[in-house]
Amino acid sequence: MSDEIHISSLIVHARPDALAGIAARIQALGGEIVPSAGDASRLIVLIEQPSARATADLLDAINAIQGVYSALPVYHHAEPALSLAEPMP
Repeated sequence: MSDEIHISSLIVHARPDALAGIAARIQALGGEIVPSAGDASRLIVLIEQPSARATADLLDAINAIQGVYSALPVYHHAEPALSLAEPMP
């Protein structure tokens, strides 16, 4: 088990006609798509990785998907992995 968990959200701007395929590729990489209404060319993506390096690597992989114009981080938080197993107050 890794010592940390890195939780991030991204906004992915992509070709509207390729959005469904891009969403499937992101999910295959381990990202979760947040359902949203609005712009048909953007996805909100949540990712959870064991390190900042793994987070950056996944961001690079998403940016490399054909049809993705940009994937930009909006939020990033690192938490000790053991603290996630503690009960919430």
